[in-house]
Amino acid sequence: MKWTKRLKAMAAAVVLTAVLSPAIAGSPASAAVKPSATINNVTASGDVLIRQGTTFVTLTDLKPLGNYVMKYDNQKKQVTIQGDNRTVILAAGSTSMEVNGVKKAIPAAPLLHNGKTLIPLRAVAQAFDASVHWNGSLKTAYINKADPTVIADLKSSDLATARNAAAKLPYSSELKKPELDMLPVEMQGVDYYFPKGQSQRFFLVDNDIASYFEIRGGVKYLIWQGKLDYSAKAPANHKLFFLPALKAEIGKQPDTGNWTLAKFVFRYPSGVTSYRLLDRGQEWGEGYVELDNRAPGYKGEIVTIPEE
Repeated sequence: MKWTKRLKAMAAAVVLTAVLSPAIAGSPASAAVKPSATINNVTASGDVLIRQGTTFVTLTDLKPLGNYVMKYDNQKKQVTIQGDNRTVILAAGSTSMEVNGVKKAIPAAPLLHNGKTLIPLRAVAQAFDASVHWNGSLKTAYINKADPTVIADLKSSDLATARNAAAKLPYSSELKKPELDMLPVEMQGVDYYFPKGQSQRFFLVDNDIASYFEIRGGVKYLIWQGKLDYSAKAPANHKLFFLPALKAEIGKQPDTGNWTLAKFVFRYPSGVTSYRLLDRGQEWGEGYVELDNRAPGYKGEIVTIPEE
């Protein structure tokens, strides 16, 4: 999503990924949308092309894959990517690639475009076990692979550890329209809302945008977004009872009417997370934790609520 740059003392650990996406026919309006690719939350800045159902990006735009060694042999027009105990070699014009010395057929060969070699994303994604999601409405390929330590934490029996891991996962958008524009309102932090006892779905409030995510297969999927109106009073029957009034929304709003929520308010100038439990009728279990990201066992800004 469109994140603002903010001074966080605690940054999420990002990682690897890669991919292709099938070209999907759309309406005349969607056909005019320029294709794009997002690799571990980083939008490709170079050319993104779709040729015969294959999405291509530059080698430079593959950098968010992770701490890989990437080399380009200009004479051979050959790309080598090393990491995760694998060496992957692709060459312009060749419909096969080498993975640790073993040749494998690929649907489309790397191609030369404006003097650069563009890489077929799905082939690289498959080679490095990355997750691929193609949003046809947005003509965007989302390429994600979370750090193994984040995936391990996601499975933790400690709820705070699992929730922090969920927040750090790379994301894919399932919205059918572009994400809502954010207007900074000097929040200097973010708010999280998780269903009580759960870590696989949550709301994130950043400035005047609320986003709802669901976790599947090591990726958080953006399902719904709303633009908040802090100056208006929310109606009495407001379905999202824990949020301010909405100016606009896109996506599928989850039914939260009977939820009990764990709320976390993180503010980075003070390095403090306050928390509470709440439902439509009451709030309880309030407290706060002063954070130290240098402390042993620190996992992130989401903390344990004793009453939960």
